[in-house]
Amino acid sequence: MTNEFHGLKRNRFFSGRTLTAEDLQLEQQYFRDRLKRHNLALHGFGVVQGLEVTRKAGKIYLSPGLALDCAGNEIVVASKVALNLPADMNERATVFIGLSYLDKEIEPIPGSGSGDSAPENSIIQENFEVIFQAENSNRGHRHIKARWLACGSAHALTIAKLRLSSGCWRIDRRYHRPAVR
Repeated sequence: MTNEFHGLKRNRFFSGRTLTAEDLQLEQQYFRDRLKRHNLALHGFGVVQGLEVTRKAGKIYLSPGLALDCAGNEIVVASKVALNLPADMNERATVFIGLSYLDKEIEPIPGSGSGDSAPENSIIQENFEVIFQAENSNRGHRHIKARWLACGSAHALTIAKLRLSSGCWRIDRRYHRPAVR
């Protein structure tokens, strides 16, 4: 994590003040930034619980769990996920599985402009994306006193390493993913 802490801005409410969409966004951003700062400063980054990668009957699965990425985002996987390896993965002997935080806009409603305006999504759902990578995105991160130090960037969190062996993908048990302690 970077040592550059900065003061956060928040709204000052008073009677008669008109609130805009920007004011409400600032209010949400204030609390999001506080949580991220807390996560990074007190916990670092890595898997908090769960997120085990397993292989059964030739398929790869990801169990539910929680992790913190290097930007302090909470990555939540609520249910078991079957991972479909992309077809071009067979060209490589090693693949890293990463999780990336993702804001997903959902629930469109009619636009607020003229009658011809396009619908706007009304909800932001915190989500995740599974990324198959040739490189370990945690490589080069410092590990001090059993704690991983975050770099501050919102990159994928590498949680597993797969090796192609005898035409079949196997989980490399020697890979140690970062963990929050």
